[in-house]
Amino acid sequence: MLDNLRGMAVFASVVRHGSFSGAAKELGITTSAVSQQIRSLENDLGVSLLHRSTRKLSLTEAGESLYSSATQMVKAAEQGRDSVIQLKDELSGSLRIATTPELAKAYLLPALSDWLVEHDNLSLNIISRDNLDMIEDRVDVALLLSEQAQGIALKTVEQMLIASPEYIKNHGVVENVKALATHTMIICGEKPSESIEFKDANGKQSVRVSSRIITNNHAIALNLAAEGYGITKTNAVDAKALLESGKVVKILPNHSLPMLTLSAVTISKEQTTVKAQKCIEVLEAHFKN
Repeated sequence: MLDNLRGMAVFASVVRHGSFSGAAKELGITTSAVSQQIRSLENDLGVSLLHRSTRKLSLTEAGESLYSSATQMVKAAEQGRDSVIQLKDELSGSLRIATTPELAKAYLLPALSDWLVEHDNLSLNIISRDNLDMIEDRVDVALLLSEQAQGIALKTVEQMLIASPEYIKNHGVVENVKALATHTMIICGEKPSESIEFKDANGKQSVRVSSRIITNNHAIALNLAAEGYGITKTNAVDAKALLESGKVVKILPNHSLPMLTLSAVTISKEQTTVKAQKCIEVLEAHFKN
């Protein structure tokens, strides 16, 4: 079938130019290759498509019938190619961005709102789920928050420890870094223990904490902390609503944890579309200002 489609495209070019040599020049192949494609197509269909003479080519009845379909096929292929080029080079179509609900609300939407208004042919598809695959999910840009910068670094975000006022009331104020080892921790990860490193006016300090309350879901860890189950490590974006509502408070506010970096990531530079690159430029300009 693929050979037939190729042959039909060559056939349409031959008819349009009225010669094998004209088709060969347009297609960038030899005249003999054009002739071979036509013979192969005729053999597959079991009919003659062209009357050949030393002076000119003319269509047979079967050739006239096929020419219309072949022309439509070539036109459809050209339209498909043009559509793909348009999606690649222009700000149109769907821009798929992977991030968390918290990052979308705090940073993504405020940064892109005016830009999206300017480009009404561009639609925004925000994807938020675990185990996301940028290739399979056709992600143009991922907005990530991590201790190590990835892709294009946009801004830094504070990390902190939080707990509910109820927890502090029942278990006492955490006076210093070492005292954390005696408190109930809620660890977000896979292991029952972790090392937490702080920095204050006196330098760096670290403490290893362990817990019997472990989750791989950050939202669950926040909810557990807000309900008074213990202390958890989070960041200023995810904890903002809980802090503003008074459901949680900072623990050891005079001690700093390593900063997180908000980054914009693409699959590769070569596969980055124009709309994805423009999106990243808008994000960079927003956070720079």
